Amino acid sequence: MAKLPPSPFKGIKILEAKELPTPFGRVSTPTIEIPPLKAPKLEARHRKALAHALGVDLADIVGVIPYVGSTLADSLRRMHGEEIRKLLTSDEFDKYAKWDRTYPDVLALLRSRLP
Repeated sequence: MAKLPPSPFKGIKILEAKELPTPFGRVSTPTIEIPPLKAPKLEARHRKALAHALGVDLADIVGVIPYVGSTLADSLRRMHGEEIRKLLTSDEFDKYAKWDRTYPDVLALLRSRLP
């Protein structure tokens, strides 16, 4: 996997430390920073499944072509759906199918990978 450049958000302070006077004495607040962002770790088969899920979502764009779009989009969805089924285990595919009812395919696949 390619090395990612350091995050430009690392170390950005959202809120500086302040000292506030109160009737009970001085209260200091902590500094709040954006935590470092990490890329998710995906196995090769999950990366391939993610590419196929993107293909399913892009098939919806093809579906707007007059006359032949819906037929072409259905065949593309079916082809990519079969590849996703082959790449995922039955447990993973069940989670993916559950989330696929409400989310676009890419988001459903990512959501199914969360605990």
